Amino acid sequence: MSTQTLRVQVTDTNQRPRGVMAIEAQFDHLGPYLVQHDGRTYSFTGKSGTHRASGVATREMATDSDARLWITLGGTAIWED
Repeated sequence: MSTQTLRVQVTDTNQRPRGVMAIEAQFDHLGPYLVQHDGRTYSFTGKSGTHRASGVATREMATDSDARLWITLGGTAIWED
């Protein structure tokens, strides 16, 4: 498991680009499982999927207060939910 500082493309809930932002992410052997983004800590929910528009594999992440996002397995893009 490793922690990395990444610069990722972030898209908001209305599918508008928010630009490139720095995040902290911890990875297991499959992808991110803990993400620090926009002042919040997101944990992997156990749900994986594919982003429909791009076809890339993603993981769903959520905060304790149920804010959610989807992140690519390589940590290159985030879609806020």
